[in-house]
Amino acid sequence: MKFTLIDRSTWDREEYFHYFLDVVPCRYNMTDEIDITPIMKRHARPYPALLHFIGTVENHHKRYRMAFNEKGELGYYDVVHPTYTVFHRDDHTFSALWTPYSEKYEDFLHDFEEDEKTYGDRKGLFGKPDFPKNVFPASVVPWMQFKALHLSFPKAFHSLIPMYTLGRIHRKRSHYYIPLAVEFHHAVCDGYHGSRVFHELQGLINRWK
Repeated sequence: MKFTLIDRSTWDREEYFHYFLDVVPCRYNMTDEIDITPIMKRHARPYPALLHFIGTVENHHKRYRMAFNEKGELGYYDVVHPTYTVFHRDDHTFSALWTPYSEKYEDFLHDFEEDEKTYGDRKGLFGKPDFPKNVFPASVVPWMQFKALHLSFPKAFHSLIPMYTLGRIHRKRSHYYIPLAVEFHHAVCDGYHGSRVFHELQGLINRWK
């Protein structure tokens, strides 16, 4: 894991960053439906496929990989990996796992299924140990086709990496859709950058061969 520092004295976004972090602290949420028909037609597992595609978008742009290090210095990771939730049907609790991101979907799927097999039944908030710092959080609410979802983290306001929540898959005529809510920090992501996540994610799914 490599963490590259940002020189805030010369950074072209410093004015915006300071304003939305310290003067008018602001996080915002965007929700839209993603057409996952290509995933369903391949009979692929939607959850790991979407985690992989989201990871691809995340790792294409350093803006989505920004964070503070232990010294409070701003920078960005060279790569981020998904941390995601698994549901325990017996007691209706969940645990968080994580899987290393791989550019090739087949490699990621293999590692995802290995983690699922090894740690998926472990109870507790963190099912897989040794969580790295360079992760992006994702979860799924498969029981609800929500129109909007808002998260609130008053004590983790300086968390800059986007947070993803997926909803229930539903069908409209011949297409399959899933709601996706993403929580952004305005200090590093404006509306353009938030919208780009949805557009690039949809493009990757559409082009999946």
